[in-house]
Amino acid sequence: AQRSGPVDILVNHAVIRHFQPIESFTAVQWDASLAVNLSAAFHAVRLALPGMKAKGWGRIVNLSSIYGARGAENRIDYVTTKTALLGMTRAIAIETARTGITCNALCPGTVPSPAILDRIAGIAREQGVSEALAAQDYIAPRHPTERFVALESVAAMLVFLCRPAGQDITGTTLPIDGGWQAR
Repeated sequence: AQRSGPVDILVNHAVIRHFQPIESFTAVQWDASLAVNLSAAFHAVRLALPGMKAKGWGRIVNLSSIYGARGAENRIDYVTTKTALLGMTRAIAIETARTGITCNALCPGTVPSPAILDRIAGIAREQGVSEALAAQDYIAPRHPTERFVALESVAAMLVFLCRPAGQDITGTTLPIDGGWQAR
């Protein structure tokens, strides 16, 4: 705030995750996931709110995930922190409801992130198939659309929430999941 002035729009999107069973988690991994995926978002909001309140306007968008609404094997840190972000979103929305500040959560399904593309490449190598076939097999049981959620779709929803048309949308969880929750 001292360098650039108060924050008008805060997007919490930092994430780490570990793909392993619960009993394989170390305390260090667990604490790191909580720190990056959840505590960082809390502290960013805590520090941004005074400036937003002084201005009488602000937008907070927490990037959760489809896994905020469902469990998954070998993803205890990710599922737990993405679920907690939804609760944090609701609490912030209620606390800031009369201030001109909105707080919402976006819950994308599978996007073509580097981590997911690396995971799919590994599956392709393990199975001796093309990455395109591995991607199709990875996506099909998740998204009825049978394609990745486009990063542009997530960005467009985020921009919409930050525009004047988003002024009355607060405390919501918006899935952008290719129909995954409909299954």
